[in-house]
Amino acid sequence: MLNRKMLRDIRSNLAQFFSIFLLSLVAMWCYTGFQANVIGGGKAREQFNKDTNFSDGWLFGAGFDSESAAKLSGVDGIEDVQLRTEVLGKADESFNTAEVYCYFQTDNTVTKPYTMEGADYDPTDTEGVWLFYRFAKAWNLKIGDSFTVHVLGQDIEKTIRGFVATPEYEFACASTDTDTDFHNIGFAYLSMNVLPEELRVYNEMVFTCKGDPLKLEEDISKALDGGYAYLADRKSIDGYNRLTDELAQHDSFSYVFSFVFVAIALLVITTTMKRMVAQQRTQIGTLNALGMRNGKIIRHYVSFSLVLSALGCIAGIILGIFTLGKIMVDMFGGEFYSVPNWKAGYDLKSVILAAVIVLICSGAAFISCRRILKIHPSEALRPAVTVSADPCIFEKLPFWNKLGFNTRYNLRDVSRSKLRAVMGVFGTMMGMIVMLLGLGAYDTVDYVKEWYFSDIQNYSYQVLFKDNATLEQAEDLRAQIDGELISMQPISIAASSRPTSDEIISCKLAVSEGKGLYRVSDRELDVVPIEKGTVALTMKQADKLALKKGDKVYWKTADGSSWNESTVGLISRHPSVTGITMLREDYEALGLEFRPVMMVSKNDCTFVKGDECVSAVHSMTDLRASFDKSMEVMDLLVYFMVLFAVILIVVVLYNSGNLSFNEREKELATLKVMGFTSSQIRRLISTQNLWLSIIGVLCGMPFGKMALQAMMDSNGDSIDWPCAMSLSSYLLAAAFVMGVSILVGFLFSRRIKHIDMVGVLKGME
Repeated sequence: MLNRKMLRDIRSNLAQFFSIFLLSLVAMWCYTGFQANVIGGGKAREQFNKDTNFSDGWLFGAGFDSESAAKLSGVDGIEDVQLRTEVLGKADESFNTAEVYCYFQTDNTVTKPYTMEGADYDPTDTEGVWLFYRFAKAWNLKIGDSFTVHVLGQDIEKTIRGFVATPEYEFACASTDTDTDFHNIGFAYLSMNVLPEELRVYNEMVFTCKGDPLKLEEDISKALDGGYAYLADRKSIDGYNRLTDELAQHDSFSYVFSFVFVAIALLVITTTMKRMVAQQRTQIGTLNALGMRNGKIIRHYVSFSLVLSALGCIAGIILGIFTLGKIMVDMFGGEFYSVPNWKAGYDLKSVILAAVIVLICSGAAFISCRRILKIHPSEALRPAVTVSADPCIFEKLPFWNKLGFNTRYNLRDVSRSKLRAVMGVFGTMMGMIVMLLGLGAYDTVDYVKEWYFSDIQNYSYQVLFKDNATLEQAEDLRAQIDGELISMQPISIAASSRPTSDEIISCKLAVSEGKGLYRVSDRELDVVPIEKGTVALTMKQADKLALKKGDKVYWKTADGSSWNESTVGLISRHPSVTGITMLREDYEALGLEFRPVMMVSKNDCTFVKGDECVSAVHSMTDLRASFDKSMEVMDLLVYFMVLFAVILIVVVLYNSGNLSFNEREKELATLKVMGFTSSQIRRLISTQNLWLSIIGVLCGMPFGKMALQAMMDSNGDSIDWPCAMSLSSYLLAAAFVMGVSILVGFLFSRRIKHIDMVGVLKGME
């Protein structure tokens, strides 16, 4: 009997109960969609690390040999040790002189290249080369093709034996790009015996160990007599850590979005169940009088939320895995990151969260209906006593009597139905925030693009030098073009001259000639010159090291044996290059050799493409096009944000209006009898929705940019994107919310026209 009653009640209150189902579905859809990417990526990475015997620690230095490896192996806790030489090389002109990190080895035990196609890496094969599979795919290379890389002053041409991947390059981005473009970045594994005898010097030792490698540094330093530049763990490897930050961001998103939709669902459930139980007061009294216990009646009313939220969660889990989850895996696992066998995944947490959502929704229903069940059956059989409303707070306004009927009527209604009003305001506020997240993402991309390509990069052409280019050749070319030479290399920075490994940050050092073509900007993004004798330190790294202007920062290159001391003259910002920028004269004053990797100029540089020291020439048009292509992911982000905003706003405003209509049906019928037209009554309902929307929009506006900045900051320390929100985005988001509010008002037109005035008024007798 109660089951049939439940079906009838659901049918008569379909809009509200469908909202509960829909909100539960979207909450789980968001959660499982993001988690499918996080869990699938985590499982794929774990297996990837295991298959490659991914290193736990990296020792950088110069002149490592087999004796060094033997000493390191003898440290308690160290397991496998691998010697190798890592050098940045360049592909030839036919491959856009892409950056190619070359690894020369005689063994293959730690961080083994993972074979995607072709033969496994063989460190004894002096005629073969193994290339990054994403780079090979971008350039349509095949097994057996010839490939040339310029490295250590050598032009090494070998036959491609296989395509490989490695956890060190799960994320790969060229130093000249702001985001991933696999045409410009790759890596290659070769035999150490490919190099001439005099160049066979190891500059790295990678190792696996038990526990945290940084805690072994004291023992490692004793074993090697301090004969290394620095020790790093996985967190210091940008190609690995960038994906760690990305997955952590998606994990946070899964909970944030789920919370928003569950919160709205609770408000809908609370208002719906309160109204339904109040309407069915006499039915509940009758069931009590017939001997049905309160517990069974409570279970009946709780079952509405339990069944609908459970069905919504089940549907959300399925949709999350096979729609949003698959899309995100295809986008991040297939487009931006390089992890083999990355598939959408799920675990028991989805089921647990679904159970929690169902429990919360059921609890809200229980709390909403238990009050009526405390009434004695004999009293419940009688209609509820009409409560005379006290004057609302708005009636104390000095201009109350000057307000129109529509305004006064709605103000009284809002004051008497506070929970419904809160639901309307909170829902539209969250919808406004989500809309601003999507639209603000577009604004931010345009803002960063303008900042990067117009302010920081104050030039029209970028000339990249070959690996074997000499300083004299670069300076001769600079004199012809009137350009500025730029050097860039990986470094480690710290806040003291004797830091522990966990106090060291791996980043980059950019050295410019101070001609104003390659520029830096301060915290406020204003372009400022670097003062002589000082360095510019990027903001996130300065904050992490607790450094400010005037403090000392210590740094050393990958092959350096001692820490250099510099004064921080500027806290700078850059969208993708983190670390230190300094002047050439200060760099050379430290006794270091300036080796430019590129030259920038405002003049046409296309005529130097054939020069023997030039590997490539990029115009600003090329660089902007590459940036635009990498930002296509923002389209998908905006689509999802708009979809979520539509669902939130429509569900909230429709339920708010629907509840308002049902609660005031007798009043509306009375107004019709008094001569009010359907359009006037619709305007009465729409006015309140519009008010709630305006308040929600105004409340959501300040939080839109804050939420977007928090989202951007969750990308980790290697990305620094200042958020921008244009006036047009605020206006467009507000107009969208207002438009939905007005459209929702028209959804009640038919119901208003068909109000049964006679039946309703008879029920009042």
